[in-house]
Amino acid sequence: MQRNYTVLYISYMPFAHVVVPAGALSVEKKQKIVELVTDAIVAAEEAPPALRPYVTVLVSEAAEGGWGIGGRGYTGPELRGLVREAAARGTS
Repeated sequence: MQRNYTVLYISYMPFAHVVVPAGALSVEKKQKIVELVTDAIVAAEEAPPALRPYVTVLVSEAAEGGWGIGGRGYTGPELRGLVREAAARGTS
């Protein structure tokens, strides 16, 4: 009698996807985001440092005009203007 066995491996690999407007961040700033988000995930999970190599952070850029808020797409300059206005008002 032949038997078929299925082995299920469950692995734990936290994944974070950070989307920023196109051209908004330098490579160095993207790398800093990866570092800080990784730190935050490890801290939030109260995980041992050994988990750090398994945390994946993807920083990607939204295409120009592809960043939408409230049903409207914004260009990079428009979005930066919105952020400046919100900062001036003290709101996010």
